[in-house]
Amino acid sequence: MKTKKRETKKKIQKKRESMEKQSGQGLISMVKGMAIAYAITCIFFIAYGLILTYTNVSEQSLPMIALACTAISTAIAGYDWAKCRKKNGLLMGLLAGFIYTVILFIVTALASDTFTVGMSKVMTLIVALAGGGIGGILGVNGKK
Repeated sequence: MKTKKRETKKKIQKKRESMEKQSGQGLISMVKGMAIAYAITCIFFIAYGLILTYTNVSEQSLPMIALACTAISTAIAGYDWAKCRKKNGLLMGLLAGFIYTVILFIVTALASDTFTVGMSKVMTLIVALAGGGIGGILGVNGKK
């Protein structure tokens, strides 16, 4: 009877240690996913800036490009976050999209003299949540 209790305690201890190790790696993977999302955002905007500089493309397309970039970046972050957790894909994707947007709004507020929450910010949040959610679903349901 005592050996069975010891075995159970050892199993519980191993599982606890495994979960602690996994959560540390998970956090690092989540930070990497967000960093990749912002790197993609930077690449998009640098490329778009070059296109604007060297072609006759007008700046009127900037809001659409920014939303497309947000959708793609948050989908990738959501995918990474959900792939890391291996469950709750939609929730992890939505969370990734929300965190991406919060960071984006903080940077925007710090870089600008005025920061107002208007329809463009609401639209950015909706697109980020949708992109992150889709990426999260794909991350959990993708091939292992």
